[in-house]
Amino acid sequence: MNWQMDRRSFLRSAAGPLLPLPFLNLMESTAHGSEQTQPPVRFMTLFKPNGVHPPSWNINGGREFDFRMSPLMQPFAKHKDDLLILDNMGDFGFSSHANSTRRFLSGHHKNTNSASVDQLIADKIGGDTPLRSLELTTEGLFPNQIGCSYISYDRHGDPIPRESDPQLIFDRLFRNPMRNTAKRASMVSLLDRVAEDARALNRKAGAEDRQTLQQYLSVVRETEKRLNNLDATERSPLDVATLERPLAPANLNEQVESMIDLIALALWTDSTRCVTYMLGNSNSRMIFDFLGITQQHHYLSHFFRNFSRQNLDALLKISLWHMEKFDYLLTRMKSFKDHHGSLLDHSVVLYGSGMGHSDNHTATRIPIVLAGGGGGMLKTGRYVRYANNQQIGRLHLSLLQKFGVETKAFAGSSQPLPGLDGSDFAPYQERPFESWVRRTGDQIEVQGRLRLSDNLDEAKIFFVDVDQRTVVRIEVSFRDFHHFNLAYHCGTPITLTGTGTDKGGQACITKIKQLQSLFGKQPGTQNG
Repeated sequence: MNWQMDRRSFLRSAAGPLLPLPFLNLMESTAHGSEQTQPPVRFMTLFKPNGVHPPSWNINGGREFDFRMSPLMQPFAKHKDDLLILDNMGDFGFSSHANSTRRFLSGHHKNTNSASVDQLIADKIGGDTPLRSLELTTEGLFPNQIGCSYISYDRHGDPIPRESDPQLIFDRLFRNPMRNTAKRASMVSLLDRVAEDARALNRKAGAEDRQTLQQYLSVVRETEKRLNNLDATERSPLDVATLERPLAPANLNEQVESMIDLIALALWTDSTRCVTYMLGNSNSRMIFDFLGITQQHHYLSHFFRNFSRQNLDALLKISLWHMEKFDYLLTRMKSFKDHHGSLLDHSVVLYGSGMGHSDNHTATRIPIVLAGGGGGMLKTGRYVRYANNQQIGRLHLSLLQKFGVETKAFAGSSQPLPGLDGSDFAPYQERPFESWVRRTGDQIEVQGRLRLSDNLDEAKIFFVDVDQRTVVRIEVSFRDFHHFNLAYHCGTPITLTGTGTDKGGQACITKIKQLQSLFGKQPGTQNG
């Protein structure tokens, strides 16, 4: 006998439906002339605050199908075949923290009167899901610059409130909407309440469905236990009125992994198809004491002006933790069977930041990674570095069109970004140029490729590479670093004039007078 379920099926208790189910084979259309059910495609974004340390993040010298992932990418390197790493994203200029959050999903910081890309996609793919979208965060509001706290905006360009409590999200997804914490304690386990219906379904299901159902119920049980444990760690025999509110949650790692578990569950059960999650505000002030770090993340991100090897090591440790959470999300999504693939196969995950260099706030080489097949939308296992800087709005326009949103422009971009699905794009190629050094007294003029030092003990030092000559060292004050936007010009040929001396057998410029890009844009000429 052919027994079939609807895609919106729930496990039930005596009080009614409680627990939405992941896709099971029992939900597929029968073979009586009807088409097979197509899996929904989900959209999920994970925002990393405070940019990156470029030498640790950037891939240099890689090609589309032949590239080595950078040191900061190592935590998720095992997912290489599921990734589309985009480079040369973002344009010229500096970026405030608030601008970087607006840019991440709105294309440009001046795009303040329209919905962000996630909300436009949610309107298209939401269907009959219980929740049109979820907007989540790890950190509270930053009132001094409120724009730092939001990446999702409604159709009027107004910020959409975020939720940071995994227990409240769990309640919205799987329990009655009880906000009173005292009532939560009196609630019996969700799985205990639907146990009989689960056993009945298990008897009707085939072997593969039974395996999927067992995995799903185990994950729900694990999530309930994790949330109960998290709640227990927050209770204290002390008089809480005498305690100062901490700058960061007492158990940040548990909070974030609980939230990621819930995100994966929400997408897997089709409770929602669109989720945004901020790992921190764009100028995150969180202190990662569980990593042995005592300084605020934002302070450490300014590694040029606040340089010490200890500070830089702490910054990289935080960044690696962010990368580990991206790995945790992808691993979770790949472990969930969805139709004839995994949840990740039928999702597009956008991971990245809204700025590049964390100290100089560059709006170029912004870290952007896409993951998942998107049901055929993306061709992964590739590193795509574009010949020229690409506005983020072009990426958003491409995603909108791939999700079926009818629009010809977004955030001032009218041309979609090529190459996401394996289509042709103009790859980055080094242009030929001459390099040389000229010295007259203490004046030094050099033409060559600018780069940051690879030595973490010299993270604020720059070099200009000159063919068949000793490199020229650049060791300048923060004023010159910022005014001439040295971070933007890294990796490109420049002509630099300044004054200096010799240091360790190298010409060393200590004061910049003029910087000219051979092929790029100039400071003061662009409104980035």
